[in-house]
Amino acid sequence: MDMACEHEGDPTRRLEDALRATRHALIQTIHAISAVAAHRDHYTARHQRLTATLSLALGRELGLDATRLEGLYLGALVHDVGKIAIPSELLAKPARLTPEEYALVKTHVQAGCAILDHVTLPWPVHSIIRQHHERLDGSGYPEGLAGESIILEARIVAVADVFEAITDHRPYRPARGAPVALEELAHGVDRLFDRGVVDALTGIVRDAGHDVGTLWKAIETDVDLSSTAILPAISFPQNGRR
Repeated sequence: MDMACEHEGDPTRRLEDALRATRHALIQTIHAISAVAAHRDHYTARHQRLTATLSLALGRELGLDATRLEGLYLGALVHDVGKIAIPSELLAKPARLTPEEYALVKTHVQAGCAILDHVTLPWPVHSIIRQHHERLDGSGYPEGLAGESIILEARIVAVADVFEAITDHRPYRPARGAPVALEELAHGVDRLFDRGVVDALTGIVRDAGHDVGTLWKAIETDVDLSSTAILPAISFPQNGRR
């Protein structure tokens, strides 16, 4: 019997199929938005991909459930998408930015939020974009949020973001090693960065022998970037009950 015909009279199955299709379409939308960066700026595209895979690894270490892990990964995958609104010569400038240029680059947060402003998502992608530069002591931007006002997913992305930025090559400086990145993050623990997240990262890096190449290879094997969904499908309640 044709499966489509078999399910036609089952409202619960039709609802499940519709929800699953909608979820996959939203995931595809986020992947498409992320791909825009790849066509404009190699550094931003690579940075988002590596930050997303590291964020996912950190989320797993911290015990986040499947739904939160998926939202964490997808939010990290587009956390810097607003940089498409920043002049490319600033993103690739082989020297330190002036205060005026840095102020302009910081507007990528608002630009990223605007891009997804009218897209309703079942994950906190908007909050991750808005909050990944916030810091525990309120010294971050754009809103100066502090402590628990910053969602855990954004605190995870903040740590992964800084680690990736320090350990990868940039137009204005060569890549620095994992020990340098960990030292900088440790210096900001409880003041800028979440202690639990930094501790989780320290363990992951230690397991990789403090070698960045080994680290990326290990964590990227857990993510199937060719798949519509990066995690197993969310299970739906049986017979309409949780």
